[in-house]
Amino acid sequence: MDQTITEISNPDPYYLKIVSELSESAEVVSHEDIYSQNGIKLIGKDTRLDNTVYERLIHHKLAASPIDRSLSVKGGVTPHSLAIEAARLIDEDDVFGCMAGSLPDTLLLRNALGQIVLNPPLAFKLTLAREKRPLLYMHSIRVALISLFLGASIHLKPEEMKDLAMAALFHDLGELHIDPALLDPAHALSDKERQHIYVHPMIAYLILKEYPEYHPNVSMAVLDHHERLDGSGYPRNIKGDKINPLSQILAVAEVTGSLCGREDQTNAYAQVEVILKFNSGQFRSDMVGHLSAIKRRMATPVFQKQSDITMICSRLDSISKILADWNQTFAPFHGTPLEDCLAYVSERLTKLEIALFDAGYNSVGEDALTLGIEEDKASLSELDLLVTETGWQLRDVIFETRRRWPDLATTSSPSSASLRAWIDQAERLLWSSERDGV
Repeated sequence: MDQTITEISNPDPYYLKIVSELSESAEVVSHEDIYSQNGIKLIGKDTRLDNTVYERLIHHKLAASPIDRSLSVKGGVTPHSLAIEAARLIDEDDVFGCMAGSLPDTLLLRNALGQIVLNPPLAFKLTLAREKRPLLYMHSIRVALISLFLGASIHLKPEEMKDLAMAALFHDLGELHIDPALLDPAHALSDKERQHIYVHPMIAYLILKEYPEYHPNVSMAVLDHHERLDGSGYPRNIKGDKINPLSQILAVAEVTGSLCGREDQTNAYAQVEVILKFNSGQFRSDMVGHLSAIKRRMATPVFQKQSDITMICSRLDSISKILADWNQTFAPFHGTPLEDCLAYVSERLTKLEIALFDAGYNSVGEDALTLGIEEDKASLSELDLLVTETGWQLRDVIFETRRRWPDLATTSSPSSASLRAWIDQAERLLWSSERDGV
């Protein structure tokens, strides 16, 4: 943890790069001298930065104060500008308009972001996001509005609402310190690269804990926003009531905001409901219920995607093989004390099979799910979403197993060898589905 704090105080090359890029299009000024750890003045007070700042800073360790405390930017993000952006979303997006209109205080979502505490270093980071990572910036505002809607729906106190709004705005700021290539959805992450993604809540937490106005209420909410009630999340692998209550709201809002921020939103809100209900053990049921109520109030049809039943059946066949392979792999160890990694996979897949069973799936094959709906576009679309989410869940089981037990590849026990073989086969089947255009 101390090493991570040092890296934040001495920014990584990715962060310095976007600071340099910002200085090319905006007036970025140092309001105090910036020194290296050995006392060399790198940038003088009242200096306007230019595109040479990257080369000046990258080869030096900076003094203990994070660089954000030394810089300001003209026309930066303010609570007022956040409130204006929130109002625009509410006016232009039917879902956010419906959320705002469904609350007793119909102005709450419009005004809440204008009332947050935004100190200069965090304002600088949000401005960096707005100017150089606009998708991240807009995602943060969407998550803030969804979080506030959920918080108001369960009657949070005003101070809790303010903390929730700030946590939502800051929850992904750790991504500013990650190689942007790793955040590209088209980039296939290696296990090592995935570790960089997993650490972003910790980076954001460490940034926030340096400021009393955000620690511990806001910082802890940010730290746990990828934790899940069933213990399947990260970075601390905690579950249930051990997860910060505001983080439990953020978890639902983050998933919803990620899907609703896509360019093609034709099926986004239907996908949100499928994902949250399919993973009911991971999220608070009351949060899911409030979002479902919004969808029911929407006049726009939600099932419009054209789905190919042949492709759906092919993916179901792959899922069936993966689950059958697991049952065969797990059978020799049934009834015996299990290694933690084997027990973890067994628990995750058992929950997955239960969810599939509740949706109409059975181990005989895909017939139970597809019979009679071949011409029903709405049902096929919903099934398509279900199968897609199942694929993501299987990938997540694999990724989490590797993250939690990085030495699995070199462990020689029979159960570890069997688990490795199952993972390899599951990945081949999932990859084959993607290769075939599924």
